[in-house]
Amino acid sequence: MPPPKTAADLQDLDILNYALTLEYLEAEFYAAFDIGGAYASRLVNPRVKEYAKEISAHEASHVKALQNTIISLGGKPVAKPTFDFSPLIGSATVNDQLFLQLAATFEPVGVRAYLGQVARLSNPELIAAAAAIHAVEANHVSAVQELRVQLGFNTTPTRQTDIAPQSAAKPTSTSAADFDANFSPTPTAFWKPLTMAQVLAIVKPVIK
Repeated sequence: MPPPKTAADLQDLDILNYALTLEYLEAEFYAAFDIGGAYASRLVNPRVKEYAKEISAHEASHVKALQNTIISLGGKPVAKPTFDFSPLIGSATVNDQLFLQLAATFEPVGVRAYLGQVARLSNPELIAAAAAIHAVEANHVSAVQELRVQLGFNTTPTRQTDIAPQSAAKPTSTSAADFDANFSPTPTAFWKPLTMAQVLAIVKPVIK
């Protein structure tokens, strides 16, 4: 029989399942725009399609890695929630521009979510694993914003911010209606973390 889990072990598992929930969300979002996805036919630009494909694969890999890690630690991966992105889409036309705008909203939330939890992990191996995923999410932020600049979708490509997607006007709001997806592909020297409560408030509208 394995030894009972310590409070630190249980906290690590809680954080991993929290991260898994966010990766489920991102994986489902990108899969919806990848080949065979519900919105795949709405994308036109070949580079936008390629971004959907590549990032979809990254997020699916993150999901699998987190599931395997949780199991290896004797935990149970949280079940995948049902997601509904219609509250974010509303009456907007689903196209290349909207896809990249939503990606520019989700990705910095992921970056700041990992940053908010890494110091709470007790297992050094988990810290390294979380940092590896965090780095990839930051790559996604910059890549998406650079493509938005090149396609003319990013209206303030030099804006510096450490709180994206939150806006300068409403920096503490967790409502997507108050977010500003327009910022530099190299937005800051130091990101500000988001707490678990803040992140869950941000993603709550898309979780059924």
